[in-house]
Amino acid sequence: MIVLTSIGMVVVHAMRVNMAVTVVTILDVTPYDKVGTDQARASLPDVHWGSRMVGFLHAVFYIGFLVSQLPGGYLTTKVPSHRLFGGCIIISCALNLLIPVCIETFGYATTCIVRALQGLAEGVLFPSCYAILRHWTTPSERSRMCAIVVTGVYVGAMTGMILSGYLAHYFAWQYIFYVHGTIGIMWFILWGCMAYETPELHPTISSEERAFILERQGETAIIYKNDKIPWVDILTSLPVNALNVCNFARSFVFFMLLTNEPAYLNVFNYNLAENGLLSALPHALLSIVALCSGPLADFLMTDPMMTPTIVRKLFTCVGFGVEAVCLYVLAFVETGGIAMTFLTIGVASSGITVSGWQINHLDLAPRYASVMIAITNSWGTVAGIVNPIIVGELTKDQTINNWQDVFFLTASILVFTVIFYLLFGSGARQEWAESKHRIRIIDEKLTESLSKKPYGTFKAQLQLKDGADSKKDLQKTVDKGEGKDELIK
Repeated sequence: MIVLTSIGMVVVHAMRVNMAVTVVTILDVTPYDKVGTDQARASLPDVHWGSRMVGFLHAVFYIGFLVSQLPGGYLTTKVPSHRLFGGCIIISCALNLLIPVCIETFGYATTCIVRALQGLAEGVLFPSCYAILRHWTTPSERSRMCAIVVTGVYVGAMTGMILSGYLAHYFAWQYIFYVHGTIGIMWFILWGCMAYETPELHPTISSEERAFILERQGETAIIYKNDKIPWVDILTSLPVNALNVCNFARSFVFFMLLTNEPAYLNVFNYNLAENGLLSALPHALLSIVALCSGPLADFLMTDPMMTPTIVRKLFTCVGFGVEAVCLYVLAFVETGGIAMTFLTIGVASSGITVSGWQINHLDLAPRYASVMIAITNSWGTVAGIVNPIIVGELTKDQTINNWQDVFFLTASILVFTVIFYLLFGSGARQEWAESKHRIRIIDEKLTESLSKKPYGTFKAQLQLKDGADSKKDLQKTVDKGEGKDELIK
């Protein structure tokens, strides 16, 4: 499940850069010099969009993304998370296949509508992803498992940059959307055959692995029908607001690179194939750093002195701090080689934060992690909306001096984030993180799964009183031969 989820993140974020590479051929005044074949030259888009129009085109995606964040978080408490995750990806892939004809035939307005619909679909992505992580990870391995999944975001950006640049340079820009959309559909078929919401519902998981996961997760793995989300506690929590600030900063940087990095490198006159490869390099190193950060964080937390709070703050502040320094340097750089060096170091260093603030939702409240990521992602999406507009306004002349202003602003946002998270971030389980109901109802899906081996229990809807705090307790107390609801005392 973890590997399949990570591949899904790769698929989605590879598609996210499709438009970024395509608009290079629209904004460039000499696009014919940037492609390598007659076929690619003949297929160049015949549209006349300025940087402001392109900025708004990027922004409408994140407007749709923002609208569906909180509904997506709520849906994860009502609908199986694996269905939401797969559904949002297949819808986005189908819409991706429509974009070439929208650009060529139906025009700018229709293209904006399709991008907004893609954003609406993908807004459910992270809430459903964190709901999957809640069910399929244990506290002792959470950092490394989450690092594997979140690394898919950066691997997707990397592969998308390379593949999109290659297809636009040697074939035709339309293939960028067709190839990525088709890959996504193939992934969805595999996901539909192999994905299950929880370990208890998986038909081929070993009894040993199932028992291990349930025992390590404890009470947090139980799904309660009448569990109420503590909205006020979440929204007023300083540690959660620290995550809001982190998500805004991370998204401001990441979406800037995802949608504008090819345009920035185009200032140094690289062709489309070189542009795609160089744009992918920072994300390649970021992926390696992010993947390595998970095992390192888990290892550090085996030391009693290294609490989750210390580890999360260390990884977050170091990652964002180094990235801020590199972006400040980029504000004064005017040569391509030096710019690529500091851009790569800065972006790669942010990979450390994957095992910092990005996993922190599961530390604070595993039960409500999908809701919290919807809230923090809403702040991140605001950054995704305003960033293209700001960058489009600052870089309307497409000169190196324009981009230096962008980097200075972005670095300053990161510095503020480091200070805020250092003061208010936390890795401790919050008081509001557990259900406050004296009598709690378990979802019928749980009792259905308990009827399977190795438990041999009867299907029933069970009521839990205080003291029955884990599925292990439940498995010991359910009576095999009785058909009435059992009250666990």
